[in-house]
Amino acid sequence: AKNVNVGGALDVTGATNLDSTLDVTGDTSVSTFDSSAATSLATAGGVVNLASSGAITTVKGTLNVDEATTLSSTLDVTGATTLNNTLNGIGAVDFGSTLNVDNNTTIGGDLTVSGATSFTGAQTITDTTQSTSTTTGALTVAGGVGVAKNVNVGGALDVTGATNLDSTLDVT
Repeated sequence: AKNVNVGGALDVTGATNLDSTLDVTGDTSVSTFDSSAATSLATAGGVVNLASSGAITTVKGTLNVDEATTLSSTLDVTGATTLNNTLNGIGAVDFGSTLNVDNNTTIGGDLTVSGATSFTGAQTITDTTQSTSTTTGALTVAGGVGVAKNVNVGGALDVTGATNLDSTLDVT
């Protein structure tokens, strides 16, 4: 095998096969790039621009990104998505469907829920704010409260409206 040095442009019409490494120094434009083996771009730290504004870039197979990635626009994912670490949302994060969380979740600010909410396990409210009216305390409810089982009150019970008892009142 011998080396070929070209001092000007090299134009090739038709398919070209390289059986070894292709090293390119300087800017390079490629209209279609197919690789059947591992391919590295900008290994010396240069910028890699894929497609032009508004064009679609398709990756067939797995896209593995080893370092931080910045997206300057919307990330649109079609299909199931798995995140193996923390998802940090700075600003509004919108989920158009169900959000399933398999482990503990911490919310650092207020949580507003619009719609009915169901809890399957026991709930604990650790805030100790004392109640002095119907609008104060660790838990305030704007509407009525339906309770299917016993209620235990550790402090005073203050009822402002009429009280109806459908059974015996035992006073001790």
